[in-house]
Amino acid sequence: MDNYDVVIVGAGLAGLQCARLLGQAGMKTLLVDRKEKLSDSIHTTGIFVRRTLEDFDIPPDCLGPALRDVTLHSPARRSLHLSSPHDEFRIGRMGLLYQRFLEQSLEHGVEWMPATRYAEHSLLKDNIVVRLDSKRSSRWVKARYIVGGDGANSRVGRCLNLDSNREWIVGVEDVYSGVNLKDGPKLHCFLDRKLAPGYLAWIAADG
Repeated sequence: MDNYDVVIVGAGLAGLQCARLLGQAGMKTLLVDRKEKLSDSIHTTGIFVRRTLEDFDIPPDCLGPALRDVTLHSPARRSLHLSSPHDEFRIGRMGLLYQRFLEQSLEHGVEWMPATRYAEHSLLKDNIVVRLDSKRSSRWVKARYIVGGDGANSRVGRCLNLDSNREWIVGVEDVYSGVNLKDGPKLHCFLDRKLAPGYLAWIAADG
C-alpha cells in the first residue's frame, strides 16, 4: 500500500492549486479525478477579480485582456457605466489553465490518477486509508490528510460528515467568437430577476 502525505480528490481549480502548492513544498501528493481528461466538462466560470490576480501567480497566457470597464443594466435596460484605473477582471482560459497547473504539479512530483473515483476511507492509527476505484480495479492508499476538492456536492465532505449545500444557483454559459465589439474589453452585468433569478447575468466582452 502506497503512502502519501496528502490525497486530493478532485482536479478542478481548487484541487489543482492545492496539488501545485503541496508539490512545490515537497509533500508527497496524490491527485485523483473521475474525469479521463481535465478539459472534459469544466465547471469553473473563470472570471478572476483583481485581488485573485494579485494573490495568485496565474500564467498570463491563460488569461484574456484586462477588463477595467463595467456596464450595469437594470431590468428596464437603463445603463450605468463604471470605469476603474485598475485591471479589475480577467477571463481565464480554463482548459489551458487546468492543464498548465497539472503540468506544474507533475513537475514537482505530484502523482496523477485520472479516471479514478474516491470510494471511501477509514482511519488506521495516525493514517487515513483511502479506497480509489477505476474501471479496471480498486486501489488502497494511506495518507496523513485527505482534501475534498470534488465540488460543492463533495463526496469526501459527506463521508467526513461536513456541512453540505442545500441551495443552489444553476447557471449556463456559452462562448462566442468573432463578435464585432467597437468599445474594447468590457463586462456587462444584467440585474434582472427573470433573466437570472437570485443572481445576475453577464457578458464578458474580451475578444
